[in-house]
Amino acid sequence: MLPLPPGPSLFTMLANLFEFIRKPQQTLAKIAKLYAPDIMLLKLGQSTTVIISSPNIAKEILQTNDLLFSDRTVPSIVTSLDHHNYSLPFLPICPLWRDFRRICNDQLFANKTLDASQGLRRKKLQDLLNDMRKYGLTGQAVDVGHAAFRACINFLSYTFVSEDFVDSVENGEYKDIVSTLLKLTGATNVVDIFPFLKVFDPQGLHRHTIDYLTKFFHSLDKLIDKRLKLREEQDYVTNNDMLDTLLDISQEDSQKMDRRKIRHFLL
Repeated sequence: MLPLPPGPSLFTMLANLFEFIRKPQQTLAKIAKLYAPDIMLLKLGQSTTVIISSPNIAKEILQTNDLLFSDRTVPSIVTSLDHHNYSLPFLPICPLWRDFRRICNDQLFANKTLDASQGLRRKKLQDLLNDMRKYGLTGQAVDVGHAAFRACINFLSYTFVSEDFVDSVENGEYKDIVSTLLKLTGATNVVDIFPFLKVFDPQGLHRHTIDYLTKFFHSLDKLIDKRLKLREEQDYVTNNDMLDTLLDISQEDSQKMDRRKIRHFLL
């Protein structure tokens, strides 16, 4: 058995625990400089992690030996509503993962698909510029973060479903739903360090994630139902967006793609 790389002691980690919870990446970078600038072992609770800080070693792992390291630890948050069983980033190499990857490469993110939706993205950029012009003419202050967030979400949603996700969510909750999901996914979760605490969910992260995922899926369901109704009309013209592509695959083979997979895929 090969020796494990060096790393900080439990005492060192406890001494930096508060800082680690607040800024995990920065704290680990600081500790790595002291103990092992290239490759470092970190043991937290029942979790054993090897941290790579060297570009050369990272290339060796992520590029040269990528198949050996392709599977990843699934954070507890990602298991909410079984998302890890349908998530392209977290699935192990398996038939479903290969199907999803093939869909992405051949249809969703192919150059011809992106070129076809270029006009939609230009429209959303023009909408953002028009909003800025209105604010300027009236002398109103601009919440740049809010405007940029709205524009980015609509860039994505136009590529996915050819309409504004922002307008499809009731009561202006879109920013709260998306930003909260991002925060929950990136939060340091004690359950990942001590898995036996999962049943207690001490930070409430799992419970909150399920609540917000349910809201997000409810919004997606409305968009899917609306599209299915439109597709039943004789004069329907496809938008060739992500949703139409996934629904086409679902009609051809419901085992390969169903509503549950579509929702998680869009998430």
